Amino acid sequence: MQVSNFEIFETTIRDEKLVVIVQGSTLEFSHNQVQIESNHLIRIFNSPELKSVIVDLSQVDYLDSIMISALTRLLQLARQTGGQAVFCNVSDRMQEVLERIKLGTLWPVFDSLDSAVACITLNQQSAVSD
Repeated sequence: MQVSNFEIFETTIRDEKLVVIVQGSTLEFSHNQVQIESNHLIRIFNSPELKSVIVDLSQVDYLDSIMISALTRLLQLARQTGGQAVFCNVSDRMQEVLERIKLGTLWPVFDSLDSAVACITLNQQSAVSD
């Protein structure tokens, strides 16, 4: 199900998880546009049926501090509301960036969107059965 397709973030909902596909870094967009779209992401994520977020980085090799800050805000919100947050489709260069700034240790990184969805689904099912 397609939710939004903005300049910076393409979003879909997959199995009650918000999938955010980053379309570029703020080097390509204005700071104001990043703020507007990241605020929109927060509003989408505040839907009661969403608890987890997957950030797909397949379209980018670099994120600057403004974009990282916007994504971190969303990832932290997922954690604070009892959901999960992960990255997927991360290039080698982007993996180095995530490791350098410690985001790769705070939120897991998966090779594909399918594996991220499957892991979150399995974790949610385990939490319900506990």
